[in-house]
Amino acid sequence: MSRTLSTQRVKQWLTQGWATTHEGAAAYDYSVDQPLTHLTFTQGSALLTDAYYEGEAEQVRALAKALLGAAEVEPRFPWQYAAWIRDPVHGKGNRIQGSLAPALLDGLLPSDLRDEADVRRYTALALSHRPDDVTACLTHYHRLDLGQPSAAVRQAMADALSGFDEYQLMKYAGAKQDVRLCDVILMVQQELRDLGEAGALALAVGRYLHAPTRARRDHPSLPSLPITQARRALWAQPPDSVLSPRFPTQVQQARATWEQVVSHFTGEGPDQRRRQQAVWAALLDAPGLLPDMALLRNLRNIHEAGVPQESVSAVVAQRKFAKVWPHQVYAGYQRAPALAPQFELIFQRSLDRLPPGRHLGITDASGSMGVRAGGPKASLTAMDVALCLTALMSESSGLGASFSDDSWAEWSKGRNLSIAARAPGSSALAFTQDPALRAGMGGTQVFGAVMALIEWLKAHPEVQPPDCLWFFSDMQFHPADGELGPSHSGTQALAKAHGVSLSGPPLEAALRLYRAAIGPVDVVLWNLVAYSPIPVPADMEGVLLVSGFDTNTFSLVQRWREGQPLEQAAAPDDSADSQSVTLDTIRAY
Repeated sequence: MSRTLSTQRVKQWLTQGWATTHEGAAAYDYSVDQPLTHLTFTQGSALLTDAYYEGEAEQVRALAKALLGAAEVEPRFPWQYAAWIRDPVHGKGNRIQGSLAPALLDGLLPSDLRDEADVRRYTALALSHRPDDVTACLTHYHRLDLGQPSAAVRQAMADALSGFDEYQLMKYAGAKQDVRLCDVILMVQQELRDLGEAGALALAVGRYLHAPTRARRDHPSLPSLPITQARRALWAQPPDSVLSPRFPTQVQQARATWEQVVSHFTGEGPDQRRRQQAVWAALLDAPGLLPDMALLRNLRNIHEAGVPQESVSAVVAQRKFAKVWPHQVYAGYQRAPALAPQFELIFQRSLDRLPPGRHLGITDASGSMGVRAGGPKASLTAMDVALCLTALMSESSGLGASFSDDSWAEWSKGRNLSIAARAPGSSALAFTQDPALRAGMGGTQVFGAVMALIEWLKAHPEVQPPDCLWFFSDMQFHPADGELGPSHSGTQALAKAHGVSLSGPPLEAALRLYRAAIGPVDVVLWNLVAYSPIPVPADMEGVLLVSGFDTNTFSLVQRWREGQPLEQAAAPDDSADSQSVTLDTIRAY
């Protein structure tokens, strides 16, 4: 559909204060009036990479602008956002923003909009999950010309480093990054000394890593680094020592990373397969050496090494996989379909978090959803994420849908929406591959899709309508205009009767008509690509705006649907009660 807008429509949109999507539909720009909702909804999924409509630089500028806009309304909020966006257990698990947001705020925020105690507290929270978060944060200062970290951020970096044990610090001590871990430790050495005993381990690691390789064997810091000593002893063993009964004990004592153990002990040779099997068996038995994500990524390697599937299944069954998202399981399943039982078990962990209710997920299958979810080298796209989340919704209703096609004539033939029924006995993970679920392709005519859903539900009275609709999209919808097909001749009359303008924001109009035709329904708009603006009013009743790639959002949606506020009193809000559950969750940090 052409993006050309008539002069009359432009005047109307300017008068009503509407913005425009990249596809020419009316929408709402809340970057000024409601900057907190703007930050959380439009930036909560930002991966800061080249996307369909915007490049990396534009996205970084948009994030910086959103952070600064939020600080003008509520100075503490963007720092809390940084802690929340990084938290993999209760927040979004977004590693890129978790290290970038504090750097942008520290480098750009005026002094009158910052409290040094808040800067230190929330930056430390954001950087406390992995040591390489700290190195990434310092890298952002250098690459974006943000100057040097402030005293409060240096203290926060020291606080974060002091919370890691020897295993964590040495795991991320490689020199491949532009900024090495030892460089950061050197920069904040005084702050670490000020922490006393709490900072001693990080200082010892820093001194050891700064020493030349030839000087490390007898380095004075080694007595305080028992894991490092055990690793040096492990690396001195020949490759075939992996077949020794003592090998599993040596691995546990050394707590070496799985990458190091595999690369050192599974090289070429006549006993390669036996050594591979022994290595993976030892890693599976050693607590903490094969974290959930590493186990997920290596299921195929473990299987090919000859480790019995029942042994792998037993380990999988014991794990919670709290930091693993559905699309990451899906990626492994694509590479190793023979291991479907193990992947199904892991996928089930996400299903366990699904809120009560009868849900219908609707995937945006437009071309702009092809942006890589995880960086330019990632294999999965935002559309893959949407399909996985839609498949999770099918657990409650047995249905999933995808919408697309920007041609109104095609919509009149019922092609704006593909509704798929999950086959009896089929799993949610298998449903992600269903051709009927993946039938959508093209533009994003969301108004036509919702109208088609209305007609489908009317034509299938045996199907109980969902009590919650989930739209997984980048929210770049097409306008709701064109010629109505003969089977929908009553739409204009229905719109007029309910005061709905088809020239306005298309999803807002569609939802009002859906509720008039079908009945009450909760709606979750899940933004998977960080674009502005917002497709519905932030105060629209029964509509929640969320973003990101995580399943932690499920608990937030459940709390919203049940009307359960957080225990702490809400701060002065810039948005309607509809979005307070998200904002108050962030404020709880």
